[in-house]
Amino acid sequence: MSPGHPSFVGTPSSVADMWTRYVDTRAVDGFNLLPHLLPASVTDIVDKLVPELQERGVYRTEYMGTTLREHLDLPAPA
Repeated sequence: MSPGHPSFVGTPSSVADMWTRYVDTRAVDGFNLLPHLLPASVTDIVDKLVPELQERGVYRTEYMGTTLREHLDLPAPA
């Protein structure tokens, strides 16, 4: 846990609900993950949490293009 930053603990559904509130209110533009146990925690995030977030429409299901610039929806350089 980081001082001043919330910890999200619970079922994939309850964590997805909390994250969705942050995204919907534009309180965040991303999250830094510090999984408790590796690799099991990462597997849980990928297999359980990400699908919950995708169902709520707050986590992409595909990328917009083939470059990082396109993925981040940045304009082409001038």
